[in-house]
Amino acid sequence: MRIHNLSMEMLQMHMIEMQPLQMDRCMILPGKDLLPGNNAMYQFSNSLPYLLARLGVRMGDLFTRVIRKEKLTLPMYRVLATLMEERRPLRLGEIVTRTSVDQSTLSRLVAEMERTGLLTRERPKDNQRSLQVSLTPHGAELASRLMPIAAYYGEVAADSLSASETAALKKTLVQLYDNLDRLEREVESGMIQIPPAQAAKDSAGEPPGVRPKEKRKDKTSAKRG
Repeated sequence: MRIHNLSMEMLQMHMIEMQPLQMDRCMILPGKDLLPGNNAMYQFSNSLPYLLARLGVRMGDLFTRVIRKEKLTLPMYRVLATLMEERRPLRLGEIVTRTSVDQSTLSRLVAEMERTGLLTRERPKDNQRSLQVSLTPHGAELASRLMPIAAYYGEVAADSLSASETAALKKTLVQLYDNLDRLEREVESGMIQIPPAQAAKDSAGEPPGVRPKEKRKDKTSAKRG
């Protein structure tokens, strides 16, 4: 029994000693001087951006399957819903901010939606340099039929949450979006850089299961000897 206990203690000590080595091999460290906020426990499949994107992509795909019967794309619906919610003409820049559709894509969408009778475009008399977009009666009627469906999608997605939890989640998502202002500043300033290949190798170490070439060479030499 004493021998068994000693064996177990030695095994536990060995496992404790091995943990840092195993962790080092899993690390992806771009270098402290190159990228702030290193996280040795990063996993793509469990990362916040991936989980949010996966949710948005699946929700958008399921919604697109329905609205394409009206010859609409998801960005087109967002334009309709934004104008319906604001209940006033909006400039292109305002729609860009609210829909996250880039300016050039939005210009093409608005032109196409105008041709199909969903929107109108006009320049205000007091500002000929500004282009304002408005819903037509047809566009407003279509938006009023689609928005309840979008609301239902949200209800289904949050079905396991209480009303207060859903409200808290929405508030958190808004906060997360606002937090990205910091990343935008850091990207624009060049603060965030992809580390050189050698620096990444030094930080990450050898991949699991791969031994350094020097060791393999020594072992081969030993066999020959």
